[in-house]
This record gives sequence, structure tokens and C-alpha cells, in this order.
Amino acid sequence: MNKRLISLILSAAMLVGVLLTGCSQEEPVDPNAPTKQLASASAKTVSMYVVTENDVSEETAAKVTDAFNQITKAKFKTRVVLHFYTYDNYYTAIEKVIADNAAREAMKEEHQKALKAAKAEAKAEEIPTDSEWFDQFYIKHPEYAEFRETQELTGEDTTAEETETMAISGTENFFITSVKYPEEKVGQLDIIWIDSYDRYMDYIGREWLSRLDDELTASSKKLKEYISPELLAWAKWAGSGTYAIPNNCVVGEYTYMLLNKKYVDKYNYDPATMSNLASTDTASYLADIAKYEPSLIPIVGELPVTNTIYWNYNEETRAIDTDKFCILGEYYSSARTIDPSVTTNMPISARNLFGVSYYTDQLMNIQRYKDAGYIRTDVPVDTECALKVVKGGKELESKYSDDYYINVLEYPRISEANVFNSMFAVSSFTNSLSRSMEIVTYLNTNADLRNVLQYGVEGVHYKVKADGTVERLNHDYMMNILNTGNVFIAHPEENADPKIWEYGKLQNLEIKSELLNCFRVPEKYLVPPEGEVKEDEKVQLLDLDQLKTILDASKEVEEKLKNVKNAAELEALISSTAGMLTNAIRTHSRSTEEKGLYYIYYNWMQDTQLYIPSED
Repeated sequence: MNKRLISLILSAAMLVGVLLTGCSQEEPVDPNAPTKQLASASAKTVSMYVVTENDVSEETAAKVTDAFNQITKAKFKTRVVLHFYTYDNYYTAIEKVIADNAAREAMKEEHQKALKAAKAEAKAEEIPTDSEWFDQFYIKHPEYAEFRETQELTGEDTTAEETETMAISGTENFFITSVKYPEEKVGQLDIIWIDSYDRYMDYIGREWLSRLDDELTASSKKLKEYISPELLAWAKWAGSGTYAIPNNCVVGEYTYMLLNKKYVDKYNYDPATMSNLASTDTASYLADIAKYEPSLIPIVGELPVTNTIYWNYNEETRAIDTDKFCILGEYYSSARTIDPSVTTNMPISARNLFGVSYYTDQLMNIQRYKDAGYIRTDVPVDTECALKVVKGGKELESKYSDDYYINVLEYPRISEANVFNSMFAVSSFTNSLSRSMEIVTYLNTNADLRNVLQYGVEGVHYKVKADGTVERLNHDYMMNILNTGNVFIAHPEENADPKIWEYGKLQNLEIKSELLNCFRVPEKYLVPPEGEVKEDEKVQLLDLDQLKTILDASKEVEEKLKNVKNAAELEALISSTAGMLTNAIRTHSRSTEEKGLYYIYYNWMQDTQLYIPSED
């Protein structure tokens, strides 16, 4: 064998070795493992629809798809056809495929009936249904041509894996055999992205999504090691089964109160006793600063009311906006949460906030600090001061810990958006559930695949800097890092803190659940039923008139709060608001008032088994 031929053979062997390796720093793999897996697996093609920040050119799409498939073909013997759409066009494209599938299925049934009838007619006339007969049938019915299958004519299995052979130029009798992947089928819809709780529930209800629980206990069980259990628990609870995998992300934000170490120590205060803005020691500390440290600003920035949930009903979405002011609300402790994996939760209450001392004490203390001239909002946020309140991630502790004692006023809360606004699902029209879930699992556990989908081709679309963050080389391929998989195994974005994911992992260990996640007022409480209704299914309709009265009054009170000039005015406002709309507040804050918002919520908690009352 000549030297040139030997060189070519060695090069080919090296190429095959590269193609059969899908290892990453996140998941070390035995070099023999992919070969064993590939030997037993059949070649598959799956589709994956992803949402992009801007339009992706055909050239860019081809480069990213090729890089993606270098990993998936070697690891799983799977070719992935990536379809790129901007958000504005994404669900139009998805639902067109689904609609076309429905139309195709109807046409397929027509084809089967027409073919059966034609065969019966041919049999009656003793006409053989051979290849020529089928040719004539499909000439007569061209609309059914796509449903003609070779197996129907010959009885042969046409699903066997195909290979293709490539001759090496300049050699004799030397070839490389490679797998020939099947083409994407018409109407094939495998991996799709879900953007909200409402869409998730809608697609489950329409039976457009595959249930994934069996996969999560078998080939995809590794996902449970990489995705926050709270995210998976909420996804499973909502659908009474898991129909999509949330993209792991940093959840929520903290509200921190920062106390200047130098002056807390100087005046012998204990930061542990200064747990909130309304504490006696906090007020005394600020008074000392104002009296003895005239050059130091007592407070920089606005002071928020914390640990409060508002029951502000949104008539359009039928949900509760817990962050939008409403006089109907409740205080909650940092320890209080709702865990969808247990049934020992307690429903959050609802009442007139202006009769809740924790809430009104905060309002009064903040106003007194304003009256005393403690608060400055016209200086940079990082100006040295005695106290400030900041919101953000765990990284703020590192930023401020040298100079300030840090007390947590509010812990991160896992919102509905954290769970449902970015998920990957496998459609019920999938070509292969197991193969699709292998891709979803690897995307959440393998950094190499994850970074290809997020950033494109290294050296073409981005490069990795020494600190581990990326530098974009162009804007040909732009994706939202929250929408492309597990954020914690991706390179941090440009200009991000290189330790951002380390902080995020610590933050996710302290998350609490939002107390009104996923609650919607059911339609049956809003629209009178048509026809007769069984006695045990009758319900009182929500008293929207009274509820709107509360919401309108809340707007007026909020405006008055903004314009309060001093503590005396605020105290008068609190007093007058605490006694207003007594009947309306009672209707919508009690579990026994059938026309009320709280009654509906209380029953929803039981219907969904988030709360099971004791039998005592």
C-alpha cells in the first residue's frame, strides 16, 4: 500500500473518530460509549422549532444546523432539522403545521376509503390490483399521491436504515460508508418551544403535546439533576403530568436592606435586630445618623413596601396581578410558600390592607423618614449612606458586603413566568418521542450543544474570552439565552459577570413560590351556562360589579398615597380607607361568600389539590 493511500486511510479514520465524539466539559463520556450506542440505534431525523431574536439567513441557519448535527449525529445518530422563526411568526408557523396535519389526516382517511372502494370494485370485476392498477388509481386521484407507500404494493419493509458509499478520490477500492439520514417528513413536528402558562394549558387541552413523565423516569432522568425541582414540580402540577421541560434559569430577585457597617458599629447597633424598615432599632439608628452625622445621607433611593401581595383582578386574563396596587391584599412571611408537590399548603388570605398593621406600619415609617428629610432620590444609587434598599440577584451580596451589613427583606419568588415562559415540549405529532427527548435532555445537560444553539458557531459567530464570557463577532445569529435551554451550562453573555451562574445557583436554593401562581377565575363563574345545569354543578357568578368598585377605589387611593404630604395626612388616609367598602371587601375576602373572588380561589386550591383541608 503506497504512502498516499496510508495517509488517506489514517485521515479518514481520524475524521470518523471526530464525528463519533460528542463529549463536553459538562458530561465526560467514555470514548467507546457513543460507538456502542450508535451501533444499536437507527438513524432518525427530528425537527426542532426555535425562536430567534432576529431573522436568520439561510447561510447562517445552515452553519448552525451543521454544527448542531455534528454533535447529535455522533452522540445519538440523530439529524436535527432546525427551523428558525422570530417570535412574531413562531406560533403562526407551529399552528399552520398542526392545521395542515389535521387537513392531511382527513385527506388520508378519504384516501383509505376511496382505495378500499376501488379495490372492492376491482375484485368484483376480477381486475388484478397490481402495480399498473395502482398507477392508474393515483393518476385518477392525484390528490392522494402522497399517501401511496411502497409497502402497500410489495409488502416490503421500507423503514430499514440506508447508507451511502463515497469513493476516495485517487485510490482504488477504498470507500467510506456513512449513514444516510431520512428526510424530514411532511408535517413532522417534534421539538417546540412554549412561551406561557396559558399556551401550555391550551396545547395540553388540544392534545398537541406529548406526555413526558415516562421519559423523565428513564432515558431523560438526568434532567432532574440539572433543572430546579421547583420548576419541574410546577410544570407537572399544572398539566396533571409533565408536558414540557422548563428551561432552567435564575429565579426572581432579592430585596436587600443595606446598613452601613462603619456607622452601625460606631453607634453599637446589632444589624440582626434591624430586620426591616419598621423596626425600632432601624428608626433609632437613622435618628442617630441624622443627629450626629450631618454630612452622611441617611437613606439613598426610594423605600418600597415589602412582603405584600395585592389581589388586583385582571378582567382580560382572569388572573390576579399581585404586584399591582389594590386595597384588597395580604401580608406574607418569607417562610410562607406554596409547594405543588405537597398538599399541606395554606391558601393566602385576602383583606383590606389598610387594616393590616404590618402594611400600614411600613407606610407610616416610610412617610416619617420622608418628613424627617432622611431620603434622597436625587443622588447616584451608589452614594455612601447609612441605609439603602436594593433589588437584584445574589451577586449584590458580593458587591456590597465589604461596606454594608445585608439583611434580606424579600426572597426570590418563583413566578408563573419563571416556570412557563420558556419550555421545550415534544408535540404529539412527533416522529420519535424518545429521540426528541434525547435532544432536549442533552440541550439541558451538555454545554457544547447548548452553546451552539445559543451562540452559533465558535469562531464564526462568537469567541470565548479568557473570563469565560462570550464576545460576539457579528449579529448574524442572535438568541435570547432564556429561550434556548439551561442557562447554567451556557457561556455567560457579553458584559455579564463571569460568575453570574455561580450566584444564580446559590440564589435558586432560596427561592419561594408565588402564592397565586396559575390561578385563573374559571369561565363557569363568569358566563351564565346555557341550558339545564345539574344541581351539584350550579355556581354563583363572580360579583364583578362589587369587584370593579374595589378596583376603582384602589386607583383613587393609590393616587392619594402618591400625593400625601406628611404623616398626619397619611394617617387620616389609612383610617378612612380601612373603613371603606365594607360589604364589597367582605364579599371578595371570605371563603364562604360564593360570589366572591376569594371563594373561587379557595375552591380552586382544593380542586387542584394544592390545599386539602383537615377533616377536623
